[in-house]
Amino acid sequence: MTSDCIDCGTIPKGRRGRRPVCRGCKLNRRLARLLHDSTGTPAAHLAALTDHLRADPDPEKVLHWLSRSGPAELLTALANRHLDLTHDALHTWPRPIPARHLQHHLVACGLLPPADGHLLKFEAWLHRRLDRLTDHPHERLLRRFALWHQLPRLRADATTRPLRATATNYAVNQFNTAHAFLDWLHTHGIAPDAVSQTDLDTWAVTTGAGHRHTIRGFFTWATHTSAMPRHLVLTPVKFTIGTAITQQQRLTLLRHYLTNQAQPLRERATACLMLLYGQPISRIHRLHHDDLELSGNGPTIRFGDPPTPIPEPIAGLLRDLAAAAPAEGWLFPGRRPGQPITYQTLHRNLRKLGFPLNQARVSALRQLVAQVPAPVIADALGIHHTTATRQAANAGTTWSHYASGNHTPLPPRRPHARTRA
Repeated sequence: MTSDCIDCGTIPKGRRGRRPVCRGCKLNRRLARLLHDSTGTPAAHLAALTDHLRADPDPEKVLHWLSRSGPAELLTALANRHLDLTHDALHTWPRPIPARHLQHHLVACGLLPPADGHLLKFEAWLHRRLDRLTDHPHERLLRRFALWHQLPRLRADATTRPLRATATNYAVNQFNTAHAFLDWLHTHGIAPDAVSQTDLDTWAVTTGAGHRHTIRGFFTWATHTSAMPRHLVLTPVKFTIGTAITQQQRLTLLRHYLTNQAQPLRERATACLMLLYGQPISRIHRLHHDDLELSGNGPTIRFGDPPTPIPEPIAGLLRDLAAAAPAEGWLFPGRRPGQPITYQTLHRNLRKLGFPLNQARVSALRQLVAQVPAPVIADALGIHHTTATRQAANAGTTWSHYASGNHTPLPPRRPHARTRA
């Protein structure tokens, strides 16, 4: 026999017993236990968070999250004011995953100022990374590089546009490569300010091309700040030209992902945007409802300026995607509150489907720059002009063979009049 909830009087679905409690009331009880101060009274400074969690449409998911030890300890510390309610304080929390998840909730309910999610993740990682370098012989140099160069650049970029996951991943690789390079110098008894060209060339020969590429940021900063000699020269890395699928293969893939409704909608939409516009996943996963204009006779999507037209088969797929996503939110919503799906998740899902990520994007860009000049494509699709020009050159388009300068035809030359003897 099903009984009413003893707290609110409703009938819990599928609950049988003498004294059941519905999920909403269970959530209220758990929040009351966690969000109280040392005197046992509710923490008034976290009232907005309590209301935010209670309003979640899936209380079972919130209950599951609060049942873990990490979030419970963190909420108790905040309620008792053992931890300050700031982004910097949450970066110091020893368990970064629950701290980062709670940060998104605190931003969503207004208790913390808005911040770029990728920037928050990098700041938390950097704090832990620097703490582990206390005994490193070059700890001060690495700290200066991270806090005076990397972090200000990322913060400045985050004020103009949302950071991509690839940007923070590259910053992590830059720091780790700088750490490995300084370890190599220490092992060979070489001080950074005494590095010779021979030493630098020796390290470059013994390391991989990836490290030679990611060390450039540290190398440029170190030579400009006199942490390393200014006369050093780091040979640039030349990467091979990306491979592309044929135009027939590209069209076949487009047809497959447009019509195969057995596959997830968001992965189908991502694949079509890559195949048609050459967009990277790092930009696709952050598309917003505001980037789409699907009403009227000319649907468009904004990657750059001006907005790019969408052919109708793709427009229909994006309409379905927008209808499935929360209104006025991310087109690819994630599990974290107010955040899109992560770059890693979308990348992994497409890999599982066997989608040729790099080849599809390269072939789309080459096909586009073969039809329209590279600067026009760069502005419309929001890609760097260097990237568009490089793909045009790799595709061997006629645009890449145009000489610079004025191409206005000259008037025909008049014959010289003969002079009389």
